Amino acid sequence: MRCSHCNARLAEHDLWCVKCGHQSPAVRQDLSALASLKRTWTEYSPLKGGNVPAAALAVLLGIIPMAVLIILFLYSNLLSFQTGGNMILSLSIIFISLSLFFTFILTAFDPVCKNKGYRLSFSDMKSGLRSYGRYLVYSLLSSVYFILIYVICFGFPNFASDPILRLVFIVLVNYWLAVVLPVPVLMERQGIGFWGALRLSYRHFHVLRWNLYLLGVIIFLINLAAFFLVLIPLVITLPLSWYAIRDYTDLLLDFEIIRDQG
Repeated sequence: MRCSHCNARLAEHDLWCVKCGHQSPAVRQDLSALASLKRTWTEYSPLKGGNVPAAALAVLLGIIPMAVLIILFLYSNLLSFQTGGNMILSLSIIFISLSLFFTFILTAFDPVCKNKGYRLSFSDMKSGLRSYGRYLVYSLLSSVYFILIYVICFGFPNFASDPILRLVFIVLVNYWLAVVLPVPVLMERQGIGFWGALRLSYRHFHVLRWNLYLLGVIIFLINLAAFFLVLIPLVITLPLSWYAIRDYTDLLLDFEIIRDQG
């Protein structure tokens, strides 16, 4: 492999040219998120029916309760944003309650990462619930992050922040998606907790951040469309999401992007 800018010879796993400093073709070719997603779909598609019971459990325990909570928060007067204290309390109730159910979706990464194939049974999904505590930390700390950036970017009632921070909020939300997307698989593959996996993703995957973000956005849009199609397609799109994240993170690990644990 050679650099497309200076034609210098590159090692197989070089992401940057050591001569001119430009990004190597591997980032767009060998580590393409879209190509990885396509490969995952090719492998998963013939077996998608076998994942329906496991995905249905995730929908029942995670998606449906979250949808009910969101509707409740939007169309009731249970929460108040009139004062700073009420705002913090309301945001905490919203994000923490959603986290409790979102964690049921994350627990699938336990059996998904233990099984190299593309079939997740109902019993596999049930066994994955034993990792609920580990993934609850993932969800709760993500909630704390969202509460903090909301308060910083939108300000308290009667003490608004600069309007430009609204755009900063959008950037921070999207950046968090790119950083945490591979974290569940790193937790399983490296045998570490949320903080350790988050540090690895932040420190080592920065050159692939756009690739990870693109994969995250596509997965989000696919599942959002499935949700609005009366929930039923979610039993197909949820397992695809788990496998796609696993396969792409494994691709990054196989590429030896993480070369030290220091």
